[in-house]
Amino acid sequence: MSNQNAITIDSLMSQASVYASAWSLVGGKFDQGNQLQVAEEEKVRLEEMLEDFHDQAEANAELGNLQEIAEGLVAWHQQRIKNINTILDAPAGTTLQLGKDDSDPLVLEGELRKGFRCGLIIAKEWFEPFPLSIQKSGNKSDLDEEV
Repeated sequence: MSNQNAITIDSLMSQASVYASAWSLVGGKFDQGNQLQVAEEEKVRLEEMLEDFHDQAEANAELGNLQEIAEGLVAWHQQRIKNINTILDAPAGTTLQLGKDDSDPLVLEGELRKGFRCGLIIAKEWFEPFPLSIQKSGNKSDLDEEV
């Protein structure tokens, strides 16, 4: 696999977010009747990326690279959960705004805010605990994968 087509941790986790977001819209207020199909397509795309990432990892399977990948995944996950918690811990009445730098940002208040918070709670339930942990031992390169 060339570097041009390399799957990065960021691109993989971004696609996981796209997939989760697509599913959160199925059957909801913003579903235009095709959201289930869109979610299924995003799932297929994520699966393809995971297969490519697996192939890429096997091709570069030096233990140091695996350590770097694992650390990147754990750090990425911790930051996303922290972001979710920041929103969930916001005081009642806080206005949430998506696309702050856009010319027409989406402001979430009232029922929209409640629905968004419900989606975050579900996403957090789905993504916690992270199925990978790194345990330091006498041998710096030991990785421990929990399932």
